[in-house]
Amino acid sequence: MVMIGSRGPTAVGGPGGQERPRPQATVASVVVRAVVVVALLNFDLFPRLVGRGLLITAVVLAVPLLLHEVLSRPSRARVVLFWVLATFGILALPPILEPPQTEYGQQKFVLLVTLTLFAALAVAVLRGRRDVDAFAAVFVVSGLVLAVAALVGDPENGRATGFGANPIWVARAIGGAIVALTWLYLQKRLSVWWAAGAGTLLLLGLFATGSRGPLLAAVVALFVLVLAGLRLKIRRTRREWVGLALMGALVLTVIALPSLLPPRVYAFVVDPSEELHGSARAAMRDVTLPMIAEHPGGVGFGNWSYYADMPVHNYPHNLWLELPAESGWWVAGAFALAVVVVAVGLWRSSRRDAAAGFALALVTFYAVAVSTSGDVNGDRPLFAALALGVLVLAGATRTTPSRRAGEQPARHSATGRADASRFLVPTSREAGARPRTGPSKAAG
Repeated sequence: MVMIGSRGPTAVGGPGGQERPRPQATVASVVVRAVVVVALLNFDLFPRLVGRGLLITAVVLAVPLLLHEVLSRPSRARVVLFWVLATFGILALPPILEPPQTEYGQQKFVLLVTLTLFAALAVAVLRGRRDVDAFAAVFVVSGLVLAVAALVGDPENGRATGFGANPIWVARAIGGAIVALTWLYLQKRLSVWWAAGAGTLLLLGLFATGSRGPLLAAVVALFVLVLAGLRLKIRRTRREWVGLALMGALVLTVIALPSLLPPRVYAFVVDPSEELHGSARAAMRDVTLPMIAEHPGGVGFGNWSYYADMPVHNYPHNLWLELPAESGWWVAGAFALAVVVVAVGLWRSSRRDAAAGFALALVTFYAVAVSTSGDVNGDRPLFAALALGVLVLAGATRTTPSRRAGEQPARHSATGRADASRFLVPTSREAGARPRTGPSKAAG
């Protein structure tokens, strides 16, 4: 209920009251939280010694931050932790009921319930909109470093590997940075010149990796991001229309002049039948589909290679085939349903929350990227993007009514403090200007 004392109205509780706002986080706190999440996602793309340092530092910082968020009242971190643990509980249930027999399967299970799970849980340290902005900025910086390393390093088989990592993983990190950069530009956090310069460098780095799946995923995600921005009703800007026009011009240019593309991308655009029917991934797909039909309960964690008779490959390089093949129809169906529910919720929320469009674009990017080359443990960013979507749907980034569209919070006439809620009982001065017509009602 709402009480009025000598120090002005205070929201005590009940459905009519409103939560007391948290203290404003410092810039250092916001940056640390963002760095923790990005480090857990991209640490293995940097040199081994640097990557280990990033991982250890991120874990040491993330544990107390998570505990603080879980114990804080109110806290949306508990919502994120609940759904992340529920999702990973479903993913880990098959190997728990039937422990893996191979060394690869055992390693896969251990990484799933440790590093992959912890990377998704770490998203809960992001408190609100400022933290999401910082996360996007740090993700862009990480992508720029990887893009430079890809451009100046020695390529392997014509494909840049950055600091020696898998070129597909490097391309995913750079592609996600392109999505984050575009969102920061649409939110007017960057000028057109800074965005154009950083975007060009990221695009060149993506081309240098020769990875076609992440490039296709980036194009699809950018369209989703721009369309989500056009749905936003609390802010009117022409940047979304400019972005949509640029994306359309880029597609037309690729169609008219495909020779401008890197060789691997050019071959895919000119004749995609080779990739769809004559490549190794097509062969893996052809042996996985009958496997899924014959084993509704899955062949077991890490056993795909044995049943596919492909000892060179440990997994089918497609998460949407790997889950039903190894874990069964019901696990794959539950996870796919979770992705669809989060995506639909973010699309609906994008009308009133700009961060929902960003989270939706990240989910789209990684959902498409893992369909060309992905496995459970190599797809930490997908699980992190889903956790970010849950955080956004919980209302962590939604603008409060008193702060919408840059409006300053109302000040209490007697105390000078921000008004807690429009549901508060009027003060005596307001009551004098607006006579009561009946007995007062206590909210809540």
